[in-house]
Amino acid sequence: MLRLPSCICTLFLLIQYFSVQGQNDSIDSYINNEGFGGPKTVGAQLEVDNAPRFENRIPVKHTKFWYDFKERLAKQTGIEFGINYTSLLIYATETISSENTSTAASGILDIQAGWNVVNRKKGKNTGKLFIKMNHRDSYRGSDHAAPMFHGLNESGYYGLPATGFRDYSIRMIELNYQQALFDNRFHFVIGKVDVTNYFNFHGLIVPWQHFIGYGSSVSGTVNWPDQGLGLVLSYRPTEKIYIMAGLSDVRGDLFEDGEFLNFGDQIDNGKFWKAVEVGFVPSFGERFFKKVALTYWHSDAYTNNSGSRIKSGQGVALSAHWFFKERFIPYVRFGISDGNGENAFYDADIQIGHGYRFLNYDILGTSFSWNRPNISGTKDQITAEVFYRINFTAHLELTPSIQFINQPTFNPSDNSLWYLGIRGRVTL
Repeated sequence: MLRLPSCICTLFLLIQYFSVQGQNDSIDSYINNEGFGGPKTVGAQLEVDNAPRFENRIPVKHTKFWYDFKERLAKQTGIEFGINYTSLLIYATETISSENTSTAASGILDIQAGWNVVNRKKGKNTGKLFIKMNHRDSYRGSDHAAPMFHGLNESGYYGLPATGFRDYSIRMIELNYQQALFDNRFHFVIGKVDVTNYFNFHGLIVPWQHFIGYGSSVSGTVNWPDQGLGLVLSYRPTEKIYIMAGLSDVRGDLFEDGEFLNFGDQIDNGKFWKAVEVGFVPSFGERFFKKVALTYWHSDAYTNNSGSRIKSGQGVALSAHWFFKERFIPYVRFGISDGNGENAFYDADIQIGHGYRFLNYDILGTSFSWNRPNISGTKDQITAEVFYRINFTAHLELTPSIQFINQPTFNPSDNSLWYLGIRGRVTL
């Protein structure tokens, strides 16, 4: 029997290829005025997924009435929304043992929305309510490892070969209010937040559009909490310097099956994840594309749901990315920490990467990373990743990728392994 996300994906593909011709299959009124959140925030994703971008490789357009409706709704009510589905299949050349499986597949159904409730017509000092609901489905069922955890459970890589592609029932993954003040110099976000959207990101961090491997996305030295109740503040003392601080539930959502909304339960005990970041950007408008930032983080000690005592952790991470000539997207990152924390993998890592954007908005991404696992007696891991994102239309993408892992921590019998991946994404 077909699962619900598979049926939805099929419907989206039919819409892509059999819709009527129209003059406009995008929206230019979805404008993201968030503070210093990254390209993975709801506001940024709504703007990118709906923006007119290029002459399509395949002359197929969405139904015009759909985007006319979204345009009218945004102008009349301030409500913006988007729906997308992403599917991924990965294959590992090596497994921990002959009993492990080499393949994993997953799909993500995302429903995102923003409602501009304050100063919508003025366009500055705006206040927006954001929500993000999604369902993440392992095609082989919950008794098999999802792509995100294939390295830990099946192939031996100490990291995440497919960040975000896991398995859980439909839930509210983000629910927060964001307000700009003092001519957009001060911003705050409060509610259920994803701190990886705000701290230590680079321009190719979105796993359903860019790199999927952990060695190419966030720093594995940070004890990143899952989405949970939190607060993020940012302030620009000058046009080019910003200061950001935040805290959230130290563990966040536990993703228990059947639970729609969870803010985390450690904040009730006064257990927080905290961070301070200082960064340089050429201007507020270029904050997504050109940035150098230094982040300090600290996570409190706590007892998790299984009764294990998790030590407090702390560290620093540097991230720099610079988009220039409308084509080149290089980045470099470095992190070092004490290695403590339930979601920390390494006590040191370095990432170097580059993206090249073609005129038709195809992207070629390459990355290299080194990490030192926080497990004593293990060898350093080296990873590399290459992807090529093909934009068939403004709302239909296909991305083949390949990853190389040297000295996989949990598979010492193999000196190296490869991951082959294919990802498809449709947006409405």
